[in-house]
Amino acid sequence: MSTKSQNIHGRFYGLLNQMKGAEKDALVWQYSNMLTTSLPEFLEKNPRGYAQMIKGMEQTVSEMTLQVERVEKKAYIADRELKKRRSAILLRLQKAGINTTDWQAVNKFMRNPKIAGKTLGEMSTDEMDLLIPKLEAILAKDKLEREKLIRLAQAN
Repeated sequence: MSTKSQNIHGRFYGLLNQMKGAEKDALVWQYSNMLTTSLPEFLEKNPRGYAQMIKGMEQTVSEMTLQVERVEKKAYIADRELKKRRSAILLRLQKAGINTTDWQAVNKFMRNPKIAGKTLGEMSTDEMDLLIPKLEAILAKDKLEREKLIRLAQAN
């Protein structure tokens, strides 16, 4: 086997290793129009078909790589959004007087059925989106009650 064909076959095997679930014999059989499963024989009898197979494999690997990158990017964005919502909730809990460095206190408050009925870690982003305005309303109500108490104290 010549060095050139070894390099060509090396390219084939490099691509094949990147294609999860792909099998050498099946690919060669398909691209050789069901003539052979032998790489050297396919290259010798149909070099254009072999080149098309390599090109098709490169395209498949490229598409698979892009798909993985898209999935990873979506996961990264979702994680970032989740952290942003958790931070917004913890900020409001802190304003409400909950010690946000004490997870037992945070979880106890969050488990209250009138608040969320579950811990922050158990909540979906949609549930967090609904909770933030609820916490804002609680803070606004608390502020009004504090202001009322201050006015009463000043009036006496």
